[in-house]
Amino acid sequence: MDLVKEYVRRYLVVQREAERDLADAIGKLEADGHRIIDGGQTGPATWQYTDWHTGEIIASGDDRTSDDEVLAALDPDGAFLHIDNVVRRPVEPDNPGIPPSLARALEDWVDLLSTPDEEIARYVGWTVQDVAAAR
Repeated sequence: MDLVKEYVRRYLVVQREAERDLADAIGKLEADGHRIIDGGQTGPATWQYTDWHTGEIIASGDDRTSDDEVLAALDPDGAFLHIDNVVRRPVEPDNPGIPPSLARALEDWVDLLSTPDEEIARYVGWTVQDVAAAR
């Protein structure tokens, strides 16, 4: 079997498992009363925070307002949790024997938003749906 194709398949599988673990962790945090948010600086003098699930804008401002102060006022109980602070399992597939630098290049190729699911699916012999679910 082609080692490069095998590595891409393994990478997709561990990505899918890591995403499931992340979804489970977020579910537990939300069950405990947390709201998962995303965002931060959007420009040199602007910021914005959104609900991670819905994309709803929670707060936004510029250098005239402190994002920390605004978030503290909106979240006095400390329920907001930034998605960057949710622990993610590293995506590290077993390597079937290709050079580590090639493995990193393949991971970059899979992770690029400009790489179509169809292209990856054709290459590894999976369905487009399976690739999309893993990415």
